[in-house]
Parts: sequence; C-alpha cells; structure tokens
Amino acid sequence: MKYVVSVSKKRDSIWKIYYYEKDDDDNLVFKSKRISRLLIPFYKLVKCHRTKMWCDECGQIFLSITRLNNSHDECPYCLIEYEN
Repeated sequence: MKYVVSVSKKRDSIWKIYYYEKDDDDNLVFKSKRISRLLIPFYKLVKCHRTKMWCDECGQIFLSITRLNNSHDECPYCLIEYEN
C-alpha cells in the first residue's frame, strides 16, 4: 500500500508524488514516482500526514502515517511487549 505524503511540481512541469511503501521485511521505504496531470487531484485527496508521536507508557517516539491529522495510533513498541 502506498502512503502518499507529498504531491509536487518540479521544473519543466514534471509532477511527482513522494510516498512510503512497505518492502518484503515490512519496513517503510521512501520512494518517488512521476505522475500525469490527470492524477494530481486524486493523489492530493489521498495524501497522508506524517506525525511523530510519543507513548505515555513506554516513552518511545514513533512515526505515525494517517489520513487524519489528529489520530491517536497505538504504540508499536507496547504492542510487541504485550504479545511476548
């Protein structure tokens, strides 16, 4: 799944999207891709927000990528501790 974080225009009218995508090891990888002018409104609608969040329980800082700017995600470090 693509998590689009930016849609921008470079020189000579080249439009690009910048996005995160999960690789085989389930890690987020930052990538870019050229897009046509017809796809610009679509990608601007599905654009996500990157937010650094801090967990009250374990004190870890983690990156949250969501469509809403005010979401409250669960800490991935606390979830790992509860599973073990």
